[in-house]
Amino acid sequence: MVAGEQPTGPSSGGLADGFEGYLSPSDEDYRSVLTSGLVVLDTNVMLNLYRYDPQTRADLLAVLERLARNLWVPHQAKDEFWRNRELTIINRRNSAKEAISALDRPERQSGEVIATWARSVGLPEERHTDLRKLIEDTFNTLREAVKGPTGRDPLADARDTNRDPVLAALAPLLDGRVGDALPQEDLAKALKEADRRAAEQIPPGYMDRDKPDHRGAGDYLVWEQTLREAAHRGVDVLLVTSDVKEDWWRKVHGRSCGPRPELVAELRQRAGSRLFMLQPQDLLRIVGRLLQVTVQPESEAEIARTAQGTLGEGDTSRDRIRLYLVTALTQALPNEVQVRVGGSAGASKWDVTIEAQGITLAGIWIYDPIKPFNDMVTDSVGSSAMTMARELRGDSPGQFDPWMGCLVDLASLVRALGNESDHWRRGRDTETCLPDQAESTFAPYVEHMISAGFNRVEMLSGIDGVANADFESFSRVDQLVDLVKNYVVSAQAN
Repeated sequence: MVAGEQPTGPSSGGLADGFEGYLSPSDEDYRSVLTSGLVVLDTNVMLNLYRYDPQTRADLLAVLERLARNLWVPHQAKDEFWRNRELTIINRRNSAKEAISALDRPERQSGEVIATWARSVGLPEERHTDLRKLIEDTFNTLREAVKGPTGRDPLADARDTNRDPVLAALAPLLDGRVGDALPQEDLAKALKEADRRAAEQIPPGYMDRDKPDHRGAGDYLVWEQTLREAAHRGVDVLLVTSDVKEDWWRKVHGRSCGPRPELVAELRQRAGSRLFMLQPQDLLRIVGRLLQVTVQPESEAEIARTAQGTLGEGDTSRDRIRLYLVTALTQALPNEVQVRVGGSAGASKWDVTIEAQGITLAGIWIYDPIKPFNDMVTDSVGSSAMTMARELRGDSPGQFDPWMGCLVDLASLVRALGNESDHWRRGRDTETCLPDQAESTFAPYVEHMISAGFNRVEMLSGIDGVANADFESFSRVDQLVDLVKNYVVSAQAN
């Protein structure tokens, strides 16, 4: 080759060409996208504002205020926010109540242990009294710590949208910065594309493919709407999310190391833009440092802890059933009766338990006979019911057996019956709607649950937040709540 002559043949490129998803963003990259790009908020960023302590909430809102001109929320994220807002508020309130109530039993047990020991060693009564007082003071201190320094949760009235400080902060901040819904024809195509991508494990969204009622397409809809907005504006994108699943993030030894390269490439191809992703705690740190927003060091750790505590939470039919059930029970039962919500670390497997003076009066189990294990195929509905019954009655002090109710969530069964490839479908009648088929399919198992000791079993096949079948399902929840109320009032009278 002659000196200075350009090589012919295949073209050449740079080392990072095609591998931009593996590059680490610089401070200048972040400063640019924060000040002139599209800062997209996922649903969980907004919902977690209800879970933070006041200082952390104020710090994150200050950061969002600094970025206000560049903020944008996909319509799908708005939809998910409103569908999950009340449940998030109720869970926050009940988590404190549950923690305070859960302290009753170890306090009582501690007193019994000390009393037994005191008798065995002949401890003077004065010393025994001091120890009882120490136990009482210790547990009261713990209760006060759970309640917080003011004794009142600043979000106590947040279910009322007129008295919700989070909503009051977000509404003006996001005014004019929320995307429109996809046109109906485009939405139908997007849902079909979401199914295809989920089947082929193309990110994002395939990790949620088993969610009901097209909820599994939520992440893809957030992404598609973001792609369209980025292409319209011609700017880089920073997606802020607490979702750490592998269909969003490139993982190295389980650690999130940046967006999936496929997403980086897709945004570049669709919009000619660069993609950056941050978790909220990292956004707090980076904005605080680069854009001179004062935030407390503890807030970053609080956001990270909250994200860990909400892993696995989702918008499912079970969530909606629980929300309606807890609300109805709270309104129906006397104030001195505690409605405890299960599902937190170390909590009962029962979704809701009813307690008064440390005694479990009733329990309600929301049961999916298909997930996580298909109890119908293995013919283990009865054994699962007996396991749950033993757990609840084991908590009883022994004066009586707690009342037991079960709400059978048939959403998974409805989907299975609608799946042509499902191998255990039973004589499907095309003239019968799927919810009716699901109830007919499960009906023989109701007796198994009654035999295990359940006082009432109700089948719910229409909880999807939209369908007309909701009315029938929620009416059945109301019937069960009435039975619980009557039992609790009777038990208290006796």
